[in-house]
Amino acid sequence: MEIKQASKSLKQMLKRCSSLGKKSSEHVPKKGHFAVYVGHSRDRHVVPITFLNHPTFKMMLQAAEEEFGFRQERGLTIPCDQNIFLSLLDSITSY
Repeated sequence: MEIKQASKSLKQMLKRCSSLGKKSSEHVPKKGHFAVYVGHSRDRHVVPITFLNHPTFKMMLQAAEEEFGFRQERGLTIPCDQNIFLSLLDSITSY
């Protein structure tokens, strides 16, 4: 039951995050992608939705939930150093 609730909450958060940039089409990620914000500087990265199935990305989402909860008003923020995040993305894409 807890997993279903977490999955539902994650879907709601992603839906909210995807609607944040709809005022300007230049900020809307292309179909099949979503934006995340990384670290204290909140650098924006657009990643494929397929990353949601990768174990490493799931761990980053869990860290985001633990630090910020599911109600992030300013978009999905990953609490991770920028360089580490880029390294993890590189390992995910070469997976």
